[in-house]
Amino acid sequence: MRTKLIKSTFTSSSLNDEVEHCMNRDERTTSEVRLELHLNPFSFHETTSRYRVEEEDNWLRLTGKEGEYLAREFETYAVLLYPISWIPRELILSLNHRLTSVDKLRDVLMKPMDWKDFVTFRIREGQITSSDLKLENFLGRDLVNNVLESEGLEFVELDEGVELACKLESFSWSSLNLAFWKISMGLSLYFELKRYHEDVSLRLAQEYLSRFNPPS
Repeated sequence: MRTKLIKSTFTSSSLNDEVEHCMNRDERTTSEVRLELHLNPFSFHETTSRYRVEEEDNWLRLTGKEGEYLAREFETYAVLLYPISWIPRELILSLNHRLTSVDKLRDVLMKPMDWKDFVTFRIREGQITSSDLKLENFLGRDLVNNVLESEGLEFVELDEGVELACKLESFSWSSLNLAFWKISMGLSLYFELKRYHEDVSLRLAQEYLSRFNPPS
């Protein structure tokens, strides 16, 4: 089903008014905002077809049974935010502009066995954390975290695997762009570590078997 774009009946400043309402809250709240980063625009269009869509001020307001979402499309990716009432004003204003580091993140994730159309992040004051990558835990994670600590990166163990967390200085465009760049570098490191672990395990197994002499 094709996406149906409904012209907004709100005034031209309605989104700004709602953003301003969000801003009136204490920006230091620890409430987490979910940000879905859609790396496949075509797949994103299929997703929006399930919702009532209103277009306003370069944003899309998606309304469905689950609730409301704000979305913003660019040529190579789209962002989707929820819950609307918790979104800080500065975050919305920053996401009005294309994040150049998203291209790097897409390049890192373009692996046949690991490709995802979208990645979800939890954003709160001071930190952004992936929530659905479900990376495998690996030996030496604490040692790696000690090295990455200076860059504000950390592989954190959750119930369903390991996720990547990054310090977020603010909700400004530059801080968001830098955070996603660091996350892409952290994921690149993870895939390299995984490959090296597999190579070392295979080589050690082969060397061990070459020395294995069964009893006569």
